[in-house]
Amino acid sequence: MKKLLLASLLCLAAVMVITPAYATETWDPHLHGVDEGLAAGALPPPGVYFIDSNYNAPVAPVMGADGHQVPGLKLYAYIQVPVLLWVPGCKFLGADYGVAIAEPFDYVNLMQAQGNGHGGVVNLSGSQWGAYNTVLIPYILSWKIPCDFRVKTALAIAVDDATTSKSDSFEASNSLVAPAGNGYWAFTPEVGISWLHAGWNLSAEFYYTFGLNNSSYLGGYQSGNQFAADYTATYTCGKWTFGAGAAQEQQLFNDTINGVDTGNTMARAWTAGPIVGYNFGPCSLMLTANFQISGTNDSVGAFYNLRLVVPLWK
Repeated sequence: MKKLLLASLLCLAAVMVITPAYATETWDPHLHGVDEGLAAGALPPPGVYFIDSNYNAPVAPVMGADGHQVPGLKLYAYIQVPVLLWVPGCKFLGADYGVAIAEPFDYVNLMQAQGNGHGGVVNLSGSQWGAYNTVLIPYILSWKIPCDFRVKTALAIAVDDATTSKSDSFEASNSLVAPAGNGYWAFTPEVGISWLHAGWNLSAEFYYTFGLNNSSYLGGYQSGNQFAADYTATYTCGKWTFGAGAAQEQQLFNDTINGVDTGNTMARAWTAGPIVGYNFGPCSLMLTANFQISGTNDSVGAFYNLRLVVPLWK
């Protein structure tokens, strides 16, 4: 069971680009599918853990509001999500307690093919590295309940400290931008549930995000609240873990600018794919691959996440 719990480490972050031409939102508040493969309802044994997710979305197509690909428009995104998690070994309200911090950084390149793909490619966003908003997780509470179930709740707070954000990026009338982070604070309460029995991990984690108004952009930019979920079904045999994962995202309200509804800017995406992991002893690796099922107002397509878990102190 300890090997299984070691794979439950929290990996909270946010990011996935949406183009301002089809949705005002710049980055989604939860990185699509980043927690697939984890035991969503559990915390690991007391200690300090380092988790690093290498998230790669190679040349993802961008979907418009009609659910079809925007001709010629693609995104390349590489995201590093280092997380430090501390489980002190104390309890609160009968639950195991943990706290974490994440400092994601990313490389983004928004590209537009010219002349039906025969006239070259224009880098609309300018290839750039940048730091995403710092993500603080002041509490993680995990309860063990009968029949090998775990239930967890947590709160993620995205600080308005990204190196480049919508508020300080230039957007001409005929261009698009892909800044490194968001120019506003965002709050994401979470609930996770897991059934952990005889090597099986059946998990679901749910996120609901609301962001504060960004008054420095276009007179006041407000992102629509979003629901997201990551799903896991894996089996661990010895050092190997195999299974499948899925992720969904659904923006519940349109974005607004200066109080005016932007109209039909709600992002939606479904992806799914295989999971494979290996436990080296003190450290473990897990690879998840997801492929597009459907999506609108978002950059979707294949993405790959290689997660490293290192116990620093136990």
